[in-house]
Amino acid sequence: MKNIFVVICRVLCLFFFLVAPGLVNAQILSPDPLYDGAERGNYADVQKALLTGSSPNVRGGKQITALIAAARVGAVDVVELLVEHDAMPDLVEDEGNTALIHAALNNFEEVVKILPAAGASISRANKQGETALMRAAGAGSEFTVATLLLAGADHTLTDFTGRTAFDLARENRRNRVLAIFKKARITR
Repeated sequence: MKNIFVVICRVLCLFFFLVAPGLVNAQILSPDPLYDGAERGNYADVQKALLTGSSPNVRGGKQITALIAAARVGAVDVVELLVEHDAMPDLVEDEGNTALIHAALNNFEEVVKILPAAGASISRANKQGETALMRAAGAGSEFTVATLLLAGADHTLTDFTGRTAFDLARENRRNRVLAIFKKARITR
């Protein structure tokens, strides 16, 4: 009887240490219809998921929220829908980037206009100290830089290496962005 008990204990231990973690991870990391729809910019899928009770703040891999996923692909209608359903605009992913930073980097000007109106902090920095304005300036996203400046983005902030958005535009030879800064009388 003692031997059977030992065998059962060993089998249960093996199950809990080898098999169960995989099942738990599969449940946690399984695709979420709302996140998947946001990542694809699919308004109908996101709307359906929201109407069936999905949280607008659901996260996928690397802690990317549905709002960040939609902002990264420039899905204006999905971003608006998520904001209408109280998605939190300043949630960050693993590297500290917000939806606004991703939209600015990818030059999605319409998304950049929506997010501050929804409460996104316009000058929030990621883990490297980079703001949406810095990422847009470094990428040469001239219309997004202009939009962020008009919305009141702080151009004096520096990243962890001491560079401003102007410095990043200059280093990356983004002449059209530099022209926008110069027109706004920003020289550093």
